[in-house]
Amino acid sequence: MSGPLGVMALIAAQTAVGTFALTWVTGIWGRARRGLFMLIGLAAALLSWAAWGATRAGLAAASPGATPALPVSPSLALLAYAVLVTAWTVLLFFRATGPARPVGLVAAGVGVAALVPLAMTRGDSVGIAVAEVALGALFLGSALYGLILGHWYIFERRLDKAHMVRGAQWYAAGCAAAAGSAALSATNPAPAPGGFSPLLAVPGLSLYLAAGLVAVCALIAAFTWKLATEGGRSIQAGTGLFYLAVIMAFSAEVSAKVRFFGMS
Repeated sequence: MSGPLGVMALIAAQTAVGTFALTWVTGIWGRARRGLFMLIGLAAALLSWAAWGATRAGLAAASPGATPALPVSPSLALLAYAVLVTAWTVLLFFRATGPARPVGLVAAGVGVAALVPLAMTRGDSVGIAVAEVALGALFLGSALYGLILGHWYIFERRLDKAHMVRGAQWYAAGCAAAAGSAALSATNPAPAPGGFSPLLAVPGLSLYLAAGLVAVCALIAAFTWKLATEGGRSIQAGTGLFYLAVIMAFSAEVSAKVRFFGMS
């Protein structure tokens, strides 16, 4: 798997898994109303199905022998994750919050595990590949999670601002992870001409783009953290910045991952 299809499969999978996993590690489950988790589940489900489709198509289009033999098919792992997240969302829709909790926890575990065979499709430097994908998942997931959570304060005004502060802190950690992901991408071969853009084949350009965009994201993280601590309308101002954060995070991660397979 390689090229734009492979890169977009990575981006979709990282965002779907990262966003959903943060729902369980931030401590917000049981403290916000059901609608928030339905929104997160819907976003994660759509992204996971997109990741599964892109991965399946990418593997089918790969030339024979281009993809290494893997213990678990990445498309099968992503399919399992997509089914579980969809089931979780449906359970919440029917107010079955009791069984939704274990299904959600299992889905989060399956999603994180699914990133491993997806990273292994590169075929070399498996440890670095897995680290790149995991760091990217934290980065993209924290940006989308912060955006969805910030909007939820419009509907649930009494929700403790500590959750938004925690979301901003996770986004700051995601920016640090993005810097690590960009640094690791420097060990990958430069992308070949074609694919996304011939300009990305210019030596070092994709790295410079990734570094610059991550720096912008870090600046946004500082502002969102500060605004979140103030509460009230400042949370909505921070949510507005999360729009820019998602766009910049997506662009930064594409710039870094365009080198993941050694071609654009």
